[in-house]
Amino acid sequence: MQDLDIRAFIPLQEDKGGPLVKIRFSLDTPYLKRNFNLDLIIWNLNEDNLERTERVVRYVLKNFNKLFETGWTALYYHLCKVDDQVADHTLQEFFVEQVDFDSPYYEIQMEFNCEHMEDGQARYCFVVSTTCDCYKWMIAEDNMRVYMNGNIACGFNDNNDDGQMQESLEVCGMFYGMGKMLAKVYEQMERDGFQFAEPFKESR
Repeated sequence: MQDLDIRAFIPLQEDKGGPLVKIRFSLDTPYLKRNFNLDLIIWNLNEDNLERTERVVRYVLKNFNKLFETGWTALYYHLCKVDDQVADHTLQEFFVEQVDFDSPYYEIQMEFNCEHMEDGQARYCFVVSTTCDCYKWMIAEDNMRVYMNGNIACGFNDNNDDGQMQESLEVCGMFYGMGKMLAKVYEQMERDGFQFAEPFKESR
């Protein structure tokens, strides 16, 4: 992704299609390997926040496979804790059955709002098309958002409102704010030997 021009997203802020670029990408996790079209969306980009945003975007793209694996695994562990029916199915099933690569709209999106990163935190969001049997998996049947901060997931939500990430950090705070509830999820993942991506380091 060295040739990705982050600055090119600035004029797209005014485009009716939004600040979106599609990238041919390769997902490579222990549970799921697939070539797909990654939607990269960057809101509120300007020359003042370009350098900071570029550091975060390149961190995420460099570590995409492990970060996606982290977020999707954390969602599975969380669902297992709130519903015994989910726990009857494996993590492998959750990866293979739930990501909809045949969606006519998008497959996986990476969405950033530059205003969410003004304090130096690497906040971003995976938006994943799902092929859900909601009675089996207890998630939205069309798509799910996984909110991330650095190398961990910090919240989940359905994507019924496509404009969620356009909102201010104050409005989106509830979606980033499940950290305490997920603490036991990460404890379990660590006990099971999960290896996390390198943390994001803000250079100053």
